[in-house]
Amino acid sequence: MLQKKQITLIVFSVILLLFIAGCEGGDEVARGAPTTPFLGGSQGLEIKFLEGSPPDEITDVDFPFQAIVSLKNIGEYRITSIEQVRVNLLGILASDFGALVITNKQIENEIYIPTPRIKDSEGNIIEAVETFVTIPAETDGFLQLRSDAIKGNTKFTFRADVCYQYGTNAIGSICVLQNMIDIADDSICEPKGPRPIFSSGSPVKVAAFRQSVVGKRKIQFSFDIAHSGSGNVFENEPITFTSPIAGCPKDPGNRRTKENRLDVRVTTGIPDTLMCVGADSSTTTGIIDLNDVRLTDGKRTITCTQNVPGSDFEKNIDINIKFNYLDSIDKVVLAKHLSGCVEIDGFCGLGETIDNCPADCS
Repeated sequence: MLQKKQITLIVFSVILLLFIAGCEGGDEVARGAPTTPFLGGSQGLEIKFLEGSPPDEITDVDFPFQAIVSLKNIGEYRITSIEQVRVNLLGILASDFGALVITNKQIENEIYIPTPRIKDSEGNIIEAVETFVTIPAETDGFLQLRSDAIKGNTKFTFRADVCYQYGTNAIGSICVLQNMIDIADDSICEPKGPRPIFSSGSPVKVAAFRQSVVGKRKIQFSFDIAHSGSGNVFENEPITFTSPIAGCPKDPGNRRTKENRLDVRVTTGIPDTLMCVGADSSTTTGIIDLNDVRLTDGKRTITCTQNVPGSDFEKNIDINIKFNYLDSIDKVVLAKHLSGCVEIDGFCGLGETIDNCPADCS
């Protein structure tokens, strides 16, 4: 009887192992090469303060420290130059902390440019590498709160403003038929209605690609551009060494003229008349640029018409968007007053000890 139970148990185990192996094999086949071009997402640079830099608490006596800003490109746009990223440390007066310059800092070397998070042709995800901007720079020493800067314990908000040039790559698809008026039931695609669209990881997204037929040899397509990130979009222009940073202006005048603006390039690759609303003129090169496109309430619809040849095919449309982006991270730091005369339990003291002080205990 016992032997029969053991045989039954062995047979059951073998069946179970075969079932698991079959499931794993099926999953491997299902994974395969990816069928979509991007990972997606709504972020560009992920911004953080490195743990302990700045510390949670500092003192105004013998407490040197640095603010180290971590940058990680978890979007899919490739930053190619250190000139494309600037970091400002705000919330403190540089002279109160013994520093000359705490703004307009950049990545120290081209080898530390934050590479994007991408997937290769086999679907393997290549993770982004974290890089750092140190304020002050290693060669400029440390921050040290001056002993006469505060009269008692004080909270400071350290803010890292990061202005960077970024972009979005998107791929849409158009459908062209030799006869787009009387569409056959077995046609290879549908030239009217929603069409596929894929948008790369970025705070600005491309969505809702759709197509219609407006002539025997002419189609119209449109798509939506939407800001989905937590920062601010600015006109695509060089980020220069000025204060405040040119490229992400904060003064009201420049901000009104440059915020919520971006550049768009549409590439169909069809050498016939292409026109988009907002472009200066039509083109027959298959490439058209729309500069200074303005978002309203974070959105904009782009509409284009394209003359097409008389044949049946589907074709990708490349959409490239460039813009400047401003994002920030805050950290509250408690500064403890250890020097000068402070009041402790109704008495005057120097630091943590009771001592003779001036009458005003200041």
